[in-house]
Amino acid sequence: MRYRPFGATGKAVSAVSLLLREAPNMTTPQSWRSLVFAAMENGVNCFELAAGLDVIALGVGEALRAVERRLIFLGYRLRGDRRTQLTAQAIAQSVRVGLEKTGAGYFDLLVIDETAYETLAPDALIYLADLRATGQALQLGLVGEGPMVDECIRSGAFDVLETPFNLMSDGKARRRIKDAASANMVLVGYDLIPNSLPRASSEPIRAGLLRRAAGPLATAGTYAFLHETPNWTSDELCVAYALTEPAFATFRAEVFRAEALVRLCSATDKDLPTGVAAQIEMARFSGESISEKRQA
Repeated sequence: MRYRPFGATGKAVSAVSLLLREAPNMTTPQSWRSLVFAAMENGVNCFELAAGLDVIALGVGEALRAVERRLIFLGYRLRGDRRTQLTAQAIAQSVRVGLEKTGAGYFDLLVIDETAYETLAPDALIYLADLRATGQALQLGLVGEGPMVDECIRSGAFDVLETPFNLMSDGKARRRIKDAASANMVLVGYDLIPNSLPRASSEPIRAGLLRRAAGPLATAGTYAFLHETPNWTSDELCVAYALTEPAFATFRAEVFRAEALVRLCSATDKDLPTGVAAQIEMARFSGESISEKRQA
């Protein structure tokens, strides 16, 4: 596992961290405790749990009792509901319960999603700042990629931005990352393995003279390399590429099986193979050009 500084907090966090929220077959505190322990054994020291899920908070709390609190970076995510306002009272209740169930004492990071931000009551944003001032939450963050995020970057109200980033991220996403870094925000990434990751071609790979005749650039501008790079899986390439972006402190992942967790953590120690970065850029720009033509 590799580690990176989390802004100016003085804490180093694992390059890959875990987002803990609803998951199938994870219905007891013991199952979440086991997952957190497995993550720790693989070098993960950064976790973020969704608010309002007691079973997760209790499991995290059991795991925290086995380690020194200062060694763990713990985030807490408030989620909004468009049907109701998020008031200061609701935030206070949620944070109080979260701290009580986890026994954490404080949250290193309190984040809200875009919906929560859009439904904040007039007194809620002030209360968030109060939580930071009193040490219940050391930093405040926002999760998302919509227009409200760009507004928040300019406002300076938040310390941290959690936003998607992967090898298929377009120019708009990259500009947002640059703007947030310029505003001295700590960046946390997610979706490092895209949901729409291109699959391997159904066409059989040609061998011998026929393959050489096609030339080394036959698949340039495509994502074929994801499935043709020797000794690498597509997921490993995605992780290795994301970690080439120094602006990010950590990347959130949702993993619930021990074997998948081991593979993910192991991938952080691998450097991107020579030439793959150029292949990624060619494929990305080719994809953006096609998208622009379709919109035209």
